[in-house]
Amino acid sequence: MVWTDVRTLMIVVLGTLFVILVAVRTIRNVRWVRFGEAFGKQGEALLEDYAYLTEKGIECRVEQGLPTGRLFRPLAKNLDDRVALFVHRKDEAAARKLLK
Repeated sequence: MVWTDVRTLMIVVLGTLFVILVAVRTIRNVRWVRFGEAFGKQGEALLEDYAYLTEKGIECRVEQGLPTGRLFRPLAKNLDDRVALFVHRKDEAAARKLLK
């Protein structure tokens, strides 16, 4: 009887933790707009855009490689040269104007 209660409690705790983690990640990602994604040499142009935009005061970030967990990293070795440029939603219009 006690064992069942402990398992139920663990399931509830893990389920709640999962929902919280998904909500936090979703809220964080909604704030950003993807401006580009490239591989290899083409990714260097995105890094130049990132440097230019940050110099102009635009809030942006760069992701390099795949945003995967360590478990899937060995499966994605050929995608490690990925570069993605994200701009904060509040600066989207100004960034588009600057990059034209």
